[in-house]
Amino acid sequence: IVLKTPRLPPPPLSGVDFIREGRVMRDDGNDDNSASDDDSDCDNYDFIGDVYPSEVLNVEVDTSQCNERTSESNQNNITHWKRKEFRLVLVGDSPVEGIGNTHHDHALGGQTARAFAQLVCRQEGYDCVRYWSHGKSGLTARGIEEDMVPLLYRVLEDVRCSPNDNDATGKVGGTTDDEPSSEPAIHAIVVVCGVNNVLDPMSTTSSFHSEVRSLLASIRRRNELKNTPLIVLGLPDFARLPFLPWPLSFALGLRGRRMQRALEVVVKEIQQLDGKLRGKSETILVNIPEVQDVVGSIGYHRHDSTGSNSGDGATGSQSKNGKSEPLKMRLCHPLLKHLGDSSLDQTKLGGLRIEDFLCDDGFHPGGYGTVYVGNLIAEAYGKLMNLP
Repeated sequence: IVLKTPRLPPPPLSGVDFIREGRVMRDDGNDDNSASDDDSDCDNYDFIGDVYPSEVLNVEVDTSQCNERTSESNQNNITHWKRKEFRLVLVGDSPVEGIGNTHHDHALGGQTARAFAQLVCRQEGYDCVRYWSHGKSGLTARGIEEDMVPLLYRVLEDVRCSPNDNDATGKVGGTTDDEPSSEPAIHAIVVVCGVNNVLDPMSTTSSFHSEVRSLLASIRRRNELKNTPLIVLGLPDFARLPFLPWPLSFALGLRGRRMQRALEVVVKEIQQLDGKLRGKSETILVNIPEVQDVVGSIGYHRHDSTGSNSGDGATGSQSKNGKSEPLKMRLCHPLLKHLGDSSLDQTKLGGLRIEDFLCDDGFHPGGYGTVYVGNLIAEAYGKLMNLP
């Protein structure tokens, strides 16, 4: 793998250098994160490309400075935090870092934030999604706990010290006001781990189980994160990755499936613990369906103008004047559910290949792959929160 896989770079400002104030994604109806010329556009006030206003670049973690910074921000009329925003943090390895993607908008972090924006802005009334994507290539589950979880803690402290309009007090976490806020500092956390454990010959199924359990426990250790929805991404099937030759694909596929089962066991243990302590679990595992199972397949179903579907035996529907009208045929591709909000034309879905879901190294998610996985993660959050 080291010899065969091209060493593709991540986008600028990745990993530990990811912009400290996070990046903003808004549900604008056309999946476009570019800045608008309209001054009323919420992104114009805090995000243009990768540049933030100089007044908010240096955010101190010291909570004693919260009131001072809040006052200074109000004096400068900075609107960086002035909207009801959903805050999302991703921690993990190379997919979270964005390896193989030229910009964070196209990487897993950006596409996940876009999918969340389409969900929470429409269903929960948020104005936008602010996200942080802290990942580093080569990290095992233990490495993520040691190197990336501290950055999650830093985000938590930064948000608690920042003025925000998510609630009536304008404060988050209640650290600068006598009345505590009911609004969480972080609304959802995504964990991506395990690929490097599969590739590490020193890692075993037992050690991976212990590492993942310790990783998830380290996140739940903070009181502010005990009830935060925690979404864990499952492992891909190494046996079906296009760049791996046989028998390496077979061996890594077998090893990966064993570690996937260990991951499932850990998540189930965390869910049971959550249920005992809080009555319900805020942890969920997202398994990635194999794209090869649906790539290239096209199906049709009959569809009438009222939006109801019928079986193949139906011949018509009743119109407003009571006359029978023939049912129209609508394209129904299995991937439409998770790629329907992309710019891909429905009629071209049948021509997709597995390479369209991966970066040029044939390993890391890219192209439609990050759109696909991002929508899966957002869908899991919706199920966890019982969103319609």
